[in-house]
Amino acid sequence: MKSSEFLPADLAQLSALQPPDWGSLIPRFEYFISSPHCHPIKISEQGELVAIGTSILHADTAWLACVVVHAGHRKKGLGNAITEDLIANINRTKFKTIYLDATEYGYPVYLKLGFEVETTYTHLRSTSNLQAASSSEFIVPFEAHYLPQILAIDQHISGEDRSGVLSDFIDSALLYVADNQVQGFYIPGWGDGPIMAISEAAGAALIKRRAQDESAAVLPSDHIFAINYLNELSFQHYKLSRRMFLGEKRKWQPTGIYNRISGQLG
Repeated sequence: MKSSEFLPADLAQLSALQPPDWGSLIPRFEYFISSPHCHPIKISEQGELVAIGTSILHADTAWLACVVVHAGHRKKGLGNAITEDLIANINRTKFKTIYLDATEYGYPVYLKLGFEVETTYTHLRSTSNLQAASSSEFIVPFEAHYLPQILAIDQHISGEDRSGVLSDFIDSALLYVADNQVQGFYIPGWGDGPIMAISEAAGAALIKRRAQDESAAVLPSDHIFAINYLNELSFQHYKLSRRMFLGEKRKWQPTGIYNRISGQLG
């Protein structure tokens, strides 16, 4: 089971691997193909796409993303094979920590490969239609002069320098700014719609704004304040997933994540 580079021509076969509870794989892999920060690969059998995945490389950390095995080809070791190849293609001297968010299917595979559970993510769904409300006066559209503050907040919270990938999506961000200081940001339309904030006021205001766009939320289970606030907005827990790491354990701030970026970026 030898993997090879995922190519634009492979996009047409992605629907056969589409997990039912994920967003469309196609725009994700279009980005993975085009980005210098990503290395998407595949395994094919007789011309049929049977397993896919990508690595996403930051300054000195990496994430494994969209590791999916065709439902008709499970229990053949494909998940293990694609994950091993992704790891083998990462320079472990430079990228000392590899992260992923494990589904129930993937968790046993990753555990056998040496990944450790760092925390869980709580997944919530809205149980009512939140009426559109006026946004906080502190929420403003992105402006380029705020970029250094945004990148500093993201690095402080994530413990990673993710400026390369983040800069590809930041133009659509909404910022919480008080006294000309960015205290948080929300990026609609990117992955799960991330919210990073360094104050509870910013986090709560951005959660409320995001709830006008999204009926689901995902954030670290450690973040009791944010989960309780989402409960007040009629969001209820429905499942957990596991954030796992391989290599060096890094310091990060789970209570700064008011909604994760996605399963492939934390």
